[in-house]
Amino acid sequence: MNGNLSLRQLRAFEAVATEGSFTKAAQRLFLTQSALSVLVRDMERELGLSLFDRHTRRVELSEAGRDFYPHVRRMLNELAVAVGSMIDLRDKRRGVLRVAAPQLMACTLVPRVLAVYRQQYPGVDIRLQDTLPEHLLDRLQAGEVELAIGPDGVLDDAGLRRQPFLRDRHWLICRTDDPLCAQNPLRWQDLDACHFIAPTRDFIARMRASLGAYSEALLLNPWQETSYFTTAFGLVSAGMGVTLCPTYAAPLVKAYGLQMLALQEPAFYREVCVYSQLGKELSPAAASFVQCLGEVVADAAFAEPVSPRD
Repeated sequence: MNGNLSLRQLRAFEAVATEGSFTKAAQRLFLTQSALSVLVRDMERELGLSLFDRHTRRVELSEAGRDFYPHVRRMLNELAVAVGSMIDLRDKRRGVLRVAAPQLMACTLVPRVLAVYRQQYPGVDIRLQDTLPEHLLDRLQAGEVELAIGPDGVLDDAGLRRQPFLRDRHWLICRTDDPLCAQNPLRWQDLDACHFIAPTRDFIARMRASLGAYSEALLLNPWQETSYFTTAFGLVSAGMGVTLCPTYAAPLVKAYGLQMLALQEPAFYREVCVYSQLGKELSPAAASFVQCLGEVVADAAFAEPVSPRD
């Protein structure tokens, strides 16, 4: 006797013991009575014990069966709970999803996504970590978060999956009384007298890579480099210079009482991406969050949403 009992055998034993009848147990399990009898008989042979006392009109648990029955019931109940828990995770009725995003995105775009997601999947607990763009990689690789959302170039790492979902235009941000507001069209060369405030640490390099000579007139002038967009907005509001920001930051720009102006020839875009660990399948909650993110971006009429890809 090896004790290698199958789940079908355990369920057959429990049904017969509960119903007190092979006929009723077979009906409950959608089996023929002969098939059910074979399962129980093989189980008894495997254990080397008789689990039932069979009478002409009734079936009763033997002494061994009475001892075995509560263990089987507990095991099957725990299995049902575990399977139900997995189904809840699959169907997003429960779970925890940890997401990291830079401060600007965490206070503008991501809350809109969270509000929509919570309506669809109220049982999933979303834990948002707002952080510096340069720290997103550390949070993701350390396993502190399952998803990181940030602009292109933040997580250029072979061990990460990069999935763009938005190609967002950047706008010049200035005070409403700035003479630039009267410029139409507004070109990069019109900014050669401006003091540029770089809103994040990698912004200058990205501008030069995307715009080349068009940005040099602006970047050669005195400028301040900040860690947060909110700091840049505060400096602009105080009359210290101008900055650039993406479309999704519009609510925050409005809150600071600043103006967003479109720059021409050429326009400056950056892709916004979802990052995850390569080789690890997304949890159902994470996969549905990425889908919800794309839907919110499309509905919000942001600039040029892009098709997801690895």
